[in-house]
Order: sequence, then C-alpha cells, then structure tokens
Amino acid sequence: MFALALGISSCSEDFLQTVPTDSVSTEIALGSPDNMMLAMNGVHRAMYAQNGLISAYAGQEFLIPTAEYAAGDALHSAVGNGWFNAMLKWTMHTEATRSDLSYVWFFHYNIIGSVNNIINASEGMQMTDELHNVLGQAYAYRAWAHFALVRFFGKAYMIGNPSSDLGVPIMLATEPPYEGLARNTVQEVYDQIILDLNAAMTHFADASARVDLSHLDMSVAKGIAARVYLTKGDWANAAKYANEARQGYPLMSEAEYKSGFNSVDNPEWMWGSKMITDQTAYFYSYFYYCSNNFNGSQNRSNPKFMNHNLYNMMSDTDYRKDLILKDCPNTFYAWDKGDNAGRYASEEEYTAAVAEYRAIVNNASSHNMVPYMHIKLSQADGPTTSPMDVIHMRAAEMYLIEAEALARQNQNAEAQNVLFALVSERDAGYVKSTNTGQALVDEVLVQRRIELFLEGHRWFDMLRNDEALDLTGSGASPDLYLEGYQQAKPSVNPRWVFLIPQREIDANPNIVQNQY
Repeated sequence: MFALALGISSCSEDFLQTVPTDSVSTEIALGSPDNMMLAMNGVHRAMYAQNGLISAYAGQEFLIPTAEYAAGDALHSAVGNGWFNAMLKWTMHTEATRSDLSYVWFFHYNIIGSVNNIINASEGMQMTDELHNVLGQAYAYRAWAHFALVRFFGKAYMIGNPSSDLGVPIMLATEPPYEGLARNTVQEVYDQIILDLNAAMTHFADASARVDLSHLDMSVAKGIAARVYLTKGDWANAAKYANEARQGYPLMSEAEYKSGFNSVDNPEWMWGSKMITDQTAYFYSYFYYCSNNFNGSQNRSNPKFMNHNLYNMMSDTDYRKDLILKDCPNTFYAWDKGDNAGRYASEEEYTAAVAEYRAIVNNASSHNMVPYMHIKLSQADGPTTSPMDVIHMRAAEMYLIEAEALARQNQNAEAQNVLFALVSERDAGYVKSTNTGQALVDEVLVQRRIELFLEGHRWFDMLRNDEALDLTGSGASPDLYLEGYQQAKPSVNPRWVFLIPQREIDANPNIVQNQY
C-alpha cells in the first residue's frame, strides 16, 4: 500500500527522516481523495500487518501485549518460547539495542510519516466529504501515534514536569531538509496532539461515513481525546469526550462478552482491525501472544493467567469472573505435584479434571493449562491459527473514563450513575456505589483493571496513577519475572520510561537518550 511505502522508505536508516523514495511520485500517488483513501487503507493495514524492516512485528498486535506484560495483571506461567520474556524481566524497554524496543518507535513514526504525506499533499485541494473523511482520519492517526510515543518514551504527564520533561520529536514535515529532529517537551507534544484531534474532529463534522470499523470517525477521534485528557488530568474534557464518544454504542451482552473478543461485529467495538485471511500475522498476532487457544507454541507452552490479587477483587456474581479459571488443573505437573498437590484424590480424578477444563478452554491436548488462566481471548474456530479481529477501542472504556473523570471532580452522584450503568451489565449483584472522593476513584480503577484486562491499557494506567509494581501474591514466579517482580512507582523510578532506540541515537545527532 502507498501509505506504507511512503512512510517506511528511509526509516531503516533514520526513523525520523521519512522521505518518499518510491518510483511513483507523491503528487501522483496522493493526487486525489480516492488515491489518498488507498494510502489510508495502507495505514489501516499497518495496524495489524507484519512489517519486515524491523524483524516481523505486527503493529498493534505486538503493542497491545507490550502494554500489558510488564504491568502485572496479565501474567505468564512459563518461559515458553521466549516471546515477551524481556518485557517481563524489564529488560526489553531498558536495553536500547533491542529490536523489539526499536519497533515501538519505528511503528508509530511510520504511521506519522504516512499520514503526514496525506495531510501535506492535500494543501490547496478542493474540499469534499471524501477528502474531509481522509483528513479526519489522518489527523486522528497522527494524534494517536504521537500520544502513544510520548507515553512510552516520555515521563508521565501528571507525575513529571511536562513543560521541561523531554518527550518525543513532533514530526509534521515531509519535505526537505531531511534532518533528524530533536525531542520536544512533553507539553509541546500534548499541545500538538490536541491541535491534531481538533483538526480531525473539524474534518469529521463534514465527512462521508466510514466504510467499516477499521477506519476512524468522529467517535474514535473523541475516544482518543478522552484518553488524552484523562492522561493529562483534564477531567472535565475527559468526561465530556468520553460521554460523546460512546453514544450509539450499546454495551455488549454476557454472551457477546464471552464470545472471545475476536470480531469487529461486536456492537460495543468502536474501532478495530478487521482481519483479512490472506494478510494474517500468524505467529506475530495478538491472539498468538495473548489468547488461550491459538495453536502456537507461545500458547501451548505458556498459558496466560490473571493476577490472583485482581481475581480476588471480582464479585462472585460478576460474569467476567467466569472467564478466569481459578480451579483449572496445572498440566505442567503430575496429579500430585506442584499446584495439583492435595487437590486430587487420584490420577484418574486429575485426568477427568483436565478433560473437563480442556473442553471449557477449547484447546488441544498439546496446550498446557494453569490455575487462573483466562479464556477472554479465544479463537472462534477452536485451536487454530485463523486470524482474529483486533480490538482498538470500545464503549466500556469510555464509561470508565467518564466515571473516573467525574469522580475526580467530586461529581460523585454522576460518577456513581455512570459506573453503575456499566458494572450492573456485567454483575447482576452489583449495587450502585455509595463511595465518594478517592474511594470512588479507586473503585473505578479496579473496575477498569477487570473490564480492560489484556486490552493494552494497564501499563499506561500505572504510569498516570503513579503505581508501584509488586507481584507478591499474584501467582507470578519471581524466578521468571526477576526485576519485573517489583519496581518502585514511576515518580521515583525512571526505568518506567522506555529508552530511545540506539538506532535512532546513532542516526540522529539531534536526539538525546533517556537517563536512568
């Protein structure tokens, strides 16, 4: 796709010198709204497709687990085949030479470079509803990508000094001079993000309708804005945009919640990647890393489970608890060893339990299982490698943003109402909260951990809420997690900030490294 080609042409040398070197000129490739939409489709595909310039990571399919697996709610049970072990141990994001770290930088600047070509090529063109659609998406993507970068590579807005803390380079230009860019401050990056979101919403107001959920629209732009304002601590705007963003998206039913989180046809999804069968990421996919029954070595050898402490915060009447198999047998051990010791009267009883849970998990005999393993993310057709759709945003998140932002403004009754509207759909026994102030905020944050488990939010929530990492009592192995077992809170611990990739440091004389 043109967007991909235009965006990646020089990133292998200097990630921030995004220069089109295709044989087709930018003027021709982006000379009409129709061609621009073709380019935009390349951006949509980059959200889930493999890219071989830096190994073969696959967009958000890699980045969602990156924002989960060092944050302590979604846990690994074993070394497995090695994927994400460095993130568990807190060495992936703290070693500048790693290719997986480089990919976090590369992917987002690739998106930015691609949409910059579209934005800048539109100058002087006559506006139509199709062009408004393209530009709304382009500005929203640029805001989204800069937002991801500054959250990974800059100090969290509310615990630092954004006017002086170094963020990431703001990349807007696609024309000479092609020079490496210096880092802007965190505040400058957020200011640009908000400018771009406002531009996106202005264009979406006059835009044609999106063709499917892979494309961005006004609701997605407002959802991104809600995330941004929540991260900044601008509670009024966070609540406003979250409320507006979720309008028209019903909360999913219990049956839909338990169907695997694998389809953009779910009515609660606001934005997701519709997978195309011949463009599957196979063993670089979100479901390979995170699912309970994808037929790959990562799943078979390393079933993922929920932090025991978080599980214990869930109500017994909450149907989300059904997706965490607390009493599942541990197939890494014999019937009378390890987690299984004392649980089964005989090997036959253990074997029967394995069969019972294997039917629930819907996996194969080659898959291992462990207590507290999740079945939230499931292959729709059983233990296969079929490509499943990838979630980027849904309405429940907007309820949680709105409730938290209202609670932080001491609008307690309003926050309680919004929280009840969500949680009562998940938990038949839930009674409207009577908490106020910080106790109400804390209740919302617990519900956020439960509801958004394994969807790519936990790392960023820990940053903005200045939470320490402590896996005591979680079920995680200290020998597996090493330095990722305990870490002091972000305000006193610079290791929560990702290092700038060494490839960028080497190529760009204007950039400086984060210091630990």
